[in-house]
Amino acid sequence: MMIALKQTSDGLRDSAVHMCIIDRLTDALASISLAIDLYPIEAEYHLQKSIIYRNMKKFELASDECLLVFDKLNHNEQHRLYQQAQKQLVFIYNATAIKCLEKGLYDEAIELLNRAIKDEKSTYELYMNRGDCFLAKAQTTFAIQDYEQALEIMPTNEVKLRMSHMFFMNAEREYKEKHYSESCVQLTKAIDINPSVAKYYVSRSRVKYLMDDILGAQEDIIAAILINPLENECIHVLPRLFTDTTLAQIMSSTLTKNIKEKLLEKNVKLAIR
Repeated sequence: MMIALKQTSDGLRDSAVHMCIIDRLTDALASISLAIDLYPIEAEYHLQKSIIYRNMKKFELASDECLLVFDKLNHNEQHRLYQQAQKQLVFIYNATAIKCLEKGLYDEAIELLNRAIKDEKSTYELYMNRGDCFLAKAQTTFAIQDYEQALEIMPTNEVKLRMSHMFFMNAEREYKEKHYSESCVQLTKAIDINPSVAKYYVSRSRVKYLMDDILGAQEDIIAAILINPLENECIHVLPRLFTDTTLAQIMSSTLTKNIKEKLLEKNVKLAIR
């Protein structure tokens, strides 16, 4: 009898997995729930039910199913299913945190991500999402630490963009407060991480000009033009930086040639070759 019930329940589980894959989540939930009713001692069914609830964005119910997995395994942390349920909880915490972040519940999101990171320290998205929360709270020091950790784990373009943009925003704030030296430092960090954004060079050119670093300002505005000549202020500032010199003369100069070579060494895509 028990063997027959187990076989029937396994078939229902397999059906639930298939329906989940094809996004028939309500049918999948009904199938796995019936499997649990027929054979309630099987912990794996609760794990599958948690996955279905997570896909339905019912995160609290998904968490409850993971807790049932732990209970049915007598909290044996070495068990394969326990470890899978723990990873599932990490996914749930992260998804719930994103939902909290979208609603402006930053502290709640950070708490959830703290729990996720405690169990899973090698997933860069967790640090990136927590960095977003800290940034939303204007806690830039903590945000930088999380972005740097994410970058160390997985140096993706997404992380680089997020981190370089934060340095850029810091630089703009320092510029408004007339802290030009610190603004330049922040812009250099943004460029070091993501050297392909023309507006970073435009902003640093402006700061260097105010610091009387004319050559540095010239180099940055040329870099911006090479990357994106349509970037705001690119062309307009040239007469101030290059007096009595045409654009054609600037672009054919040795200075421009050297800057172009440096950008290409960094694999920066140039609009003007």
